[in-house]
Amino acid sequence: MARRRTLTKLRPLRKGDLAGLARWLPQTAADLGCPRWASEERLHDAIGEQGVLVAVEGEPVAFVAYETGAPKRGSARVRLLAVAPGQRRLGIGGRAALALEKRLAESSKRLYVLVPAKLGLTYYFWLRLGYRPLTQREWPARPEEPPSAWMVRSLG
Repeated sequence: MARRRTLTKLRPLRKGDLAGLARWLPQTAADLGCPRWASEERLHDAIGEQGVLVAVEGEPVAFVAYETGAPKRGSARVRLLAVAPGQRRLGIGGRAALALEKRLAESSKRLYVLVPAKLGLTYYFWLRLGYRPLTQREWPARPEEPPSAWMVRSLG
């Protein structure tokens, strides 16, 4: 029997998502060095906020924070892509990233991500998805947390 590929849908954060996300996202965000999402209070404030999405595969299984018009005009930047601990290594993060690309393709020419050196496996995650590491000369901005690597993928 052939396995059916699960489609990942991205949608805005809802109040009903908070309890599930609060169980794992603050600690995961802290571990990833993303203090903005390391508190339950910040999640409550983010309901309806543009650039904050949950990846849904039946239920919310991942969290995506991004911004448009950054780090350059006509581009977007992934600030955080986090998958629930029990759901990792199942392809959910990759599907969420591809769903974000599709969502942004009409408004952004490129999607950037900044990967801190301490998150080495994350670098390979983005590389497998087709993101290209940038030389320092190509950087769109100075990294907030050096050492880091900027990566980019063209959309559309």
